Amino acid sequence: MKIRLPLLLIVCAFASSALAQSLFVTTRYSNEVAVIDTETNQIISQIPVGAFPIRVAMTPDRLKAYISNARGGSISVLDTVALTTIATIQVSDVPGESEVTPDGGRLFVCHQAGSPQGCPVDVIDTATDMVITNVFIPGHWAKDILITPDSRFVYIANYSQGEVDVINTDTYQVTTIPTAGGSRRLAMSPAGDRVYVANYTGNSVSAIDTATLQLIRTIPVGQRPRGIAVAANGEIYATNVRDGTVSVIDASTLAVIATIPTGNKSWEVTITGDGAEAFVSSVDSDTVSVIDTATHAVIATLATGRGPFIMLVSPDQTKVYVSNARDTTVTVIDIPSLTVSDTIANVGFAPFDMASARRPAR
Repeated sequence: MKIRLPLLLIVCAFASSALAQSLFVTTRYSNEVAVIDTETNQIISQIPVGAFPIRVAMTPDRLKAYISNARGGSISVLDTVALTTIATIQVSDVPGESEVTPDGGRLFVCHQAGSPQGCPVDVIDTATDMVITNVFIPGHWAKDILITPDSRFVYIANYSQGEVDVINTDTYQVTTIPTAGGSRRLAMSPAGDRVYVANYTGNSVSAIDTATLQLIRTIPVGQRPRGIAVAANGEIYATNVRDGTVSVIDASTLAVIATIPTGNKSWEVTITGDGAEAFVSSVDSDTVSVIDTATHAVIATLATGRGPFIMLVSPDQTKVYVSNARDTTVTVIDIPSLTVSDTIANVGFAPFDMASARRPAR
């Protein structure tokens, strides 16, 4: 045992280091991506990118990060191991949300600006980092993107048209599903059989059947629903920005079963992997509310930095990272204790979107 114990400790230390994570944070007014060591909560790099980096998407192997530079009309491609920019891809105006197909082959980028042909969705080959086609949808303002697990269909929340546009990734043909005004954010059911959309100006949530690409129902909720997430039991959580509440929708009846007060301007909602807690950022209250999904009650209200916006649960489900979009910090919430465990300072001006990648062993 005296011989084997040190070896075991070395193996465990190596495994822990090999599984360590880096957090990539876009900082809009610094034109950089901050990289944070999640073991130490220290900034290990600040990578220059294009103008007003707003969104980040990762390849499934987490070796590349794609940054949407909203004011640069470009995508910066980052090597997540070397922490360098390896390519800059020119795309259509005002790139926003993007997502890599689960098979890793293509990046789809939606845009918050139109053209005479409509609103473009750029398709990029992730092997060559080149634009291979443009798919045009109606209108001039797309707000969110979601790709099915089999990589066959891309759902776009078309804010300007009050619809969801579905792109077939084999043919690039578009199916249009009318929902309600201001289609803004998307979420998928655990079984993948439904897509839900928060309709910001329609004050509703729509449910779409992914097998038939048909609207099932549109459910009235509070005023200005924006964030949306689905719990492990199928319940749908939608944040109502104007009301400062969260609507909970039963997946079987597609009816609201609870309305939960949170803070002012409830913005994003994210749910832990086990479905036990929902975290809601309130932009004007500078708080995150924690909801017990079994009782639909707020069990903790945590102070953050200014303008808490995007939230990300760590891969090991022990922390929630909160980007404080009105200052230069990221708040770290410890999930087991439901307390703020750290505030990471000097991340950059207006931290926004976040994604994690595995850091190689040291």
